[in-house]
Amino acid sequence: MGRATVGCLVSLVMASGVAWSGEPNFDEARVGTYTLPDPIAGPDGAAAKSVEAWRAVARPHQLAVLEENVFGRRLTSAPVAVVGAVERADVMLPGDVRARRLQARLRLGTGDAAPITEVLLFLPHDGREPVPVLLGLNFLGNQAEYPDPGIWLPPSWLPNDEAAGIDQHLATEASRGWLAHRWPVPAMLKRGYGMATAYCGDVFPDRPPERDAAAAQPSADAPGAMAAWAWQLSRILDWLVTLPEVRKDAVAVVGFSRLGKAALWAGAGDERFAAVVSMESGCGGAALSRRDYGESIAAITSRFPHWFCPRFASFAGREADLPCDQHCLLALVAPRPLYVASAVEDRWSDPRGEFLACVAAEPAWRLHGLEGIATSDAPPTDTPVGRTVGYHVRAGRHELLAYDWQRCADFLDRALLGRMPPTADDHGAFHPLQAPLPVQPPAGAVVLVEADGGVAGGAGEGSGADRPAFVSMGGGAIDWKVRDGGLEVEASGRRSNHVVSTVTFRDADIHAEFATSPEASGNSGLYLHGLYELQIFDSVASRPPQMQDEGALYRFAPPLVNAALPTGAWQVYDVRFIAPRRDAAGAITRPGHLTAWLNGKLVQDAIEFAEPRSPYTPYKHGVTDFMRGVEKRILETGAGPLVLQDHGSRVRFRNVWIRPLDGAAVSP
Repeated sequence: MGRATVGCLVSLVMASGVAWSGEPNFDEARVGTYTLPDPIAGPDGAAAKSVEAWRAVARPHQLAVLEENVFGRRLTSAPVAVVGAVERADVMLPGDVRARRLQARLRLGTGDAAPITEVLLFLPHDGREPVPVLLGLNFLGNQAEYPDPGIWLPPSWLPNDEAAGIDQHLATEASRGWLAHRWPVPAMLKRGYGMATAYCGDVFPDRPPERDAAAAQPSADAPGAMAAWAWQLSRILDWLVTLPEVRKDAVAVVGFSRLGKAALWAGAGDERFAAVVSMESGCGGAALSRRDYGESIAAITSRFPHWFCPRFASFAGREADLPCDQHCLLALVAPRPLYVASAVEDRWSDPRGEFLACVAAEPAWRLHGLEGIATSDAPPTDTPVGRTVGYHVRAGRHELLAYDWQRCADFLDRALLGRMPPTADDHGAFHPLQAPLPVQPPAGAVVLVEADGGVAGGAGEGSGADRPAFVSMGGGAIDWKVRDGGLEVEASGRRSNHVVSTVTFRDADIHAEFATSPEASGNSGLYLHGLYELQIFDSVASRPPQMQDEGALYRFAPPLVNAALPTGAWQVYDVRFIAPRRDAAGAITRPGHLTAWLNGKLVQDAIEFAEPRSPYTPYKHGVTDFMRGVEKRILETGAGPLVLQDHGSRVRFRNVWIRPLDGAAVSP
């Protein structure tokens, strides 16, 4: 399909949705009863009795029904050509992950007017080639997916977003890595998966197109953005399977939100995709329309008339007349693996409706002698279920998080690649609550600094009621004072007047609220075990964020995104810290890893670390006999303190607590 054809498609899509001004239903009691169409039925209404009947009759029928009533006609294939040279660069990613970065401009169709999409591909560079690849489209250009200055800035139109660094509909340098928390490249490469992406707007900008009033009305089954994005994904697949580094039988299509709908349609129509993954795709994606819960057909076609074919809008308010529902879309993935992810607070996407669609699609896998989701009981939060169809609903809101990717990879390891996923710790999902501040400490937490900034007393088992939670670098009383609702750093000339917790821990969840000062760029930090520093720094204007900026694990990894707030505002860190394991001689036998949230954004995603790299740890800079003893106990027991850093700025702390993950807190 050349650009002229794409342009024709864009110009034909019309604002055909009905006006929607109603209130969404978020009450399960109002869902009522409904009858779903048979997802394996042929045109005569009879269910397929064999795989042969499914492939010859029922599957083509179900695909045609979705084309005619939801997504519009599928677009025909087109030749794909590389424009210029494919860029290949070997790069080192955070956590010492060796990678190869590929970038290519692909012309989709013949002639100079054919659309061009820029593809970004990261591959593990550790001798495991060829590798499976996860392919998905993105919202704001490839440069927004990962903070690598070598990623090309897109020339395409982008929706204006000042905070995201999109100005006058063009990407700027400030947009680099804006959505990196949604695309955890190092973590997935470590698991052996390549990561490929392209901007959806290269082929169809996500906006209602202008239409000449005199132009012909589009047909009821005219394709819209979903059809164009699905076509774009298939054309990128045409190129990926030519690469020697890519396993041709193991490319999975992945999508989040509206792009999750596109991924499902791409996977339904193009069986070369070895697996399909939908993350919170909701109405028109994985959620049943007949439930009338959350976003409705009326709402989605009124707000986004360019996404679907015009006929889809005609079913607003009469979903029972729709000759298909979204379980029919899911069934078209069979017998390949399908994974669907939801979020508890994402009621607009109807997480229960997404689960029930998986259940209702089960006959398609059973027909092939496979178990699909294999249960009709909705799982608890953060508890994946399923066989060839997998599902989880995690805590939290509409967002794409590291947890979603990890559970997706666990599923694909088993269902697609036939291997066991790595053993996970038993600490549960890490989706910390970061608002409103101050956050109430959870059960089992040991409070070190109270919500008003006062230092807690009696912290740790076996300590006296008057024992303070922090001592000085020399082991005595601290000279930090409570000012303006926080425990304020007493800055010293040597920048070594740190305070050291009297509670030690090995693995822990750590919460700290803080406010920076204009002095010395607001520089401070959380020293975990006194060895690994999470940066506190006035870096609200830093784009893309660097190693010294707030959210960085100093000398190991810059933050995935800039989540810093302005000077003086109360901010919050939540950290899951898993300490390195050492043998009797003190040598590290297993690296540690850390996940950190800052002000509601993921800034470190299971980043690995071994020996500390900073020359400024309290065991090297301003060291005392007391601190030498603390360091010795870390090597002996694996447990260490939390150190709040003096770096010359009067940063304030409040509501600091730890929750040990592997036993009670210990006092040194």
